[in-house]
Amino acid sequence: MKGQQGFTLIEVMVAILLMAVVSLIAWRGLDSVTRADSHLQASGEQSDALLRTLNQLQRDVDMRAGIELSEPKKVGADDEPVTAPPAMTVRSSDSKGFRLDIIRTAADQPGALQRVRWWLKGDTLYRAVAAARSRYPLPAPTDGVAVLSEVSNAQVRVWEPDKGWRQLSGNRRENPVGLEIRLTRQTAQGVERYRQVIGPLE
Repeated sequence: MKGQQGFTLIEVMVAILLMAVVSLIAWRGLDSVTRADSHLQASGEQSDALLRTLNQLQRDVDMRAGIELSEPKKVGADDEPVTAPPAMTVRSSDSKGFRLDIIRTAADQPGALQRVRWWLKGDTLYRAVAAARSRYPLPAPTDGVAVLSEVSNAQVRVWEPDKGWRQLSGNRRENPVGLEIRLTRQTAQGVERYRQVIGPLE
């Protein structure tokens, strides 16, 4: 019938082509959103791990020993008491490593102390906690737990009154007034640097 009209083959092909273009654009947009979401999720997980690590480090330092335990006795005629070990000792090497030893109060055993150790090995930061005791000697930490990976460098500085921040390189310092830890991480987003300042410690 003359009153009936339809689409020509060219019109149908043009419509299909337009739909294909729109679908391709939509797919690329969805792929971009998915990639961005994965990137943000990975970045968020890395940030969470870093914050947990720095918060735990701050907590360990804040809980450093503030109580006196029964001190061991020297073996000898004078029987003089041995000086209690320092609550915090930091060591640094000329390379990229450092070690932080803390004697802190035990959270689950009032009146007891425990040793906590932080150190960098390879590109991983570790933390180890020893069993708590109510008298000296305190057991040393053994097996550590990896708390932060992809750490390419770690540097420690200590605060010295009237001198400011001093690089701790190849030295050992007991009970520093202030502590600065710089971490460099190699992540998928590139090189990231962080600075944690702890102090003044009184």
